[in-house]
Amino acid sequence: KGPSITILMPAYNAERYIAESIRSTLAQTFDDFELLVIDDGSTDGTHEAAASFSDPRVRLHRRCENRGLVFTLNEGLEMARAPLVARQDADDLCDPRRLAIQFRYMNSNPGVDAVASSALLVDENGRHRGRLRVPSTSSQLGWDLCFRNPIPHSSVMLRREEVLKRFGGYPDSPSSEDYALWSLIAQEGRFGLISDALVSYRIHAASIMKSSGKGVEEISAIRRGNMERVMGGVATREDLDLLQMAWRSPGAVPWQAYCMVFERLAYLHEQRHGSLGKIPGIEYQTLCQFREDSPILLFHALIRNHPKRLISIPWMRMMASMLAASFR
Repeated sequence: KGPSITILMPAYNAERYIAESIRSTLAQTFDDFELLVIDDGSTDGTHEAAASFSDPRVRLHRRCENRGLVFTLNEGLEMARAPLVARQDADDLCDPRRLAIQFRYMNSNPGVDAVASSALLVDENGRHRGRLRVPSTSSQLGWDLCFRNPIPHSSVMLRREEVLKRFGGYPDSPSSEDYALWSLIAQEGRFGLISDALVSYRIHAASIMKSSGKGVEEISAIRRGNMERVMGGVATREDLDLLQMAWRSPGAVPWQAYCMVFERLAYLHEQRHGSLGKIPGIEYQTLCQFREDSPILLFHALIRNHPKRLISIPWMRMMASMLAASFR
């Protein structure tokens, strides 16, 4: 009999953080697991750091050449010995209760193929920098996926066989493999959500990358597919074109035009599927971070179109983030 859970940890040049990440997995209250570390051709001390652990649950696979994250993730799914696979990046940390809580959730919800949790945000030195909250309902998740990826990758637990057979593993989208897979699973209504923060997601220079070139095309295609599935019954092609352009090329669509379309479709979605809660406010915040114009323009547009939305936008957090970015 194999383990109940495989923790899948791809690693590439993660010498600085991987030992701390491994220690957080070995401290789990649920101990029926294996930790599969795949060193994807690292050129630093990643392999030596991982190999220093003598715990029999640690299983280290070393590759001489770098094949990239998508290849490594799918290789890991094939190599995993357990029916459940918990993802963790080599620079992230997990709460000691993480496996126990997600294991119970998956056993109690056999129709779910993946479950994610909220995450704490920490900086390079482990200092708390905020919280990344996942949506509360499947309807909220479907809407949120139309614009962004709200799921912390390191928080996800998957059913290995279902993900491989039903969805073909991680899609070949190097800039958005997780976004693409979550969208497929959510489309089937098979994605679970846990509000507790069960992982700590580390924010540092190497983790903050903006997609360009092919990556933009991949993300835009995934976003459009989600929009058509979720909003297709009430949105026109022109509506979807405008929303897609606003996220593909931030700043290309004036806030006034964007808010008119976004708020109308959000209202219609809520009439059919229930409240979106704080999700639209977070989406406005996210889009603001990629635009160069002042958030005051958004404020004026909402005053004209949907003043009630103003209270759901985290203005203080938005301004603090933009201020911090100006000093980088």
